[in-house]
Order: sequence, then structure tokens, then C-alpha cells
Amino acid sequence: MTVKADDLRLLLASSLSQPTLVLEEGSLKILSGDEVAKRSSWVVVTLEDLRRELPDGDNPTEHDLVEKAAMLDELVSSPGA
Repeated sequence: MTVKADDLRLLLASSLSQPTLVLEEGSLKILSGDEVAKRSSWVVVTLEDLRRELPDGDNPTEHDLVEKAAMLDELVSSPGA
């Protein structure tokens, strides 16, 4: 499982309420905030946090998405995650 820029694009385009990228059963999924609260999924990043952490959260560049995806992938792949 690898976090990719496409995963972040899907999160940015989501129309769910409080969309969140999660790791669940070895797969990345986008769930609403309500679903995350009901399930025991590992939160990778929320839409709100992603927008805040990107240089331009409303109009991110490909470079920014690739860099952020690599950072999140490293976090998810690290021992103890």
C-alpha cells in the first residue's frame, strides 16, 4: 500500500462531510468524518489538515501533491504505524 498523489487528489475532490483518508484493512479509503468515528480506521490525513499543510491548499501543484504523498507514505509505512 502506497499513498499517492492521486489519493490526495481524490480527497481534495471529495464531496463527503469532513472527508478523511484512512488506512483500513490494508487499503486506503476516503470516509466521511462520521464513518471514521464509527470505525477503527487509521487516519492518514483529513481534508482540513491536507489543505492547511499544502502551500496552496485550494490549488495545489503536482509537485506539492507528490511531496505530501511521499511524506504521508513514509509515515504510514514506518514501524509502529
